[in-house]
Amino acid sequence: MPGVMLGAMYALYVLVICYLKPSYGPPVPAEERAKVSTAQLMVMLLKYVLPPMALILGVLGSLFAGIATATEASAIGVFIAFMLFLVFGDRKLATCYRTLIEASKTTTMVMLVLVGATAFTGVFSRGGGMQVIHNVVMAMPGGTAGALILMLFLVFILGMFLDWTGIVLLSFPIMLPIVADMGVDVLWFVVMVAVVLQTSFLTPPFGYALFYLKGVATPGVETLDLYRAVIPFVALILLACVLMTLFPVLVTGLPALLMGR
Repeated sequence: MPGVMLGAMYALYVLVICYLKPSYGPPVPAEERAKVSTAQLMVMLLKYVLPPMALILGVLGSLFAGIATATEASAIGVFIAFMLFLVFGDRKLATCYRTLIEASKTTTMVMLVLVGATAFTGVFSRGGGMQVIHNVVMAMPGGTAGALILMLFLVFILGMFLDWTGIVLLSFPIMLPIVADMGVDVLWFVVMVAVVLQTSFLTPPFGYALFYLKGVATPGVETLDLYRAVIPFVALILLACVLMTLFPVLVTGLPALLMGR
């Protein structure tokens, strides 16, 4: 639900801003549109939209249906991706080799972050750091609300400088026991962190989406222009956090329904 809500908020903002300033989203020229028939559009839809949806539904569907565990669902995802490669890809051995190398690099990076985060958390805990952080958070003005705001604010700040994987591995071992002690729904808090982490892709200096947009932007678009352009989207993410705080059912409602609670 939070993901659908965020997507709807983004779309609504784009519709409103393009209505107020049509030059921000000009229509496709008629002559360019005439070059592509409706049949060609349908073929493009079948080729570029449905296969990724099949991959997503294959992984999440097997997981939610109880057919596979998380690890087994990832294997199902790999199999479906390989089938899509055979159907839509170039089917070259060199492509498979490059894919394996890139996947190995990513997996190695994540594992190294996991090892480093585990070592840090262990030393931090044995040195009494966990208790210090616990006391600081619990002493925040505003009680539980103040403590939650502090933790989410720290996640927001860390998102400007660290990869989301590192943030999760470093912060969750410290924050989740505190959240549990406060009697807050851990599922709600984890989803709140996930939504706040969406800002990490947009906030400088290390927002991944900013570098991507700069790479595909037309000449004349400067990095500062992108910084200004993402401010409304960051504000929408924070607004979503406020809505989820005021209406926790946005987070907990669907899982409770799926689990029959």
